[in-house]
Amino acid sequence: KWMDHIDAMDQLRNGISLRAYGQKDPLIEYKFEAFEAFQMMIESMKEDVVRYIFRVKVVRQPEERKTFENQGEEAEKKPVRVGKKIGRNDLCPCGSGKKYKKCCGRGVS
Repeated sequence: KWMDHIDAMDQLRNGISLRAYGQKDPLIEYKFEAFEAFQMMIESMKEDVVRYIFRVKVVRQPEERKTFENQGEEAEKKPVRVGKKIGRNDLCPCGSGKKYKKCCGRGVS
């Protein structure tokens, strides 16, 4: 629309010189007609905006639901241990003869 308006103003400028033959000031006529054309362009743009707004459709995307299969996979993930688990009351593997909870296991939850 804006480019069409610019083209129309160029054509108006080229044709406005003929108004001088009708005893009218071409500058005043150009200002008047250019302003009218600009107002028409603005009104046309406003109508287009309103038309587009009323045609907008809101589309909701369905939310992804977690399935029990996915939850099961998360529950199955466990840390991998290389050696045998040491109990708190077992003898410490360092060879001190103390219980693990009193020796190397101190501060380990």
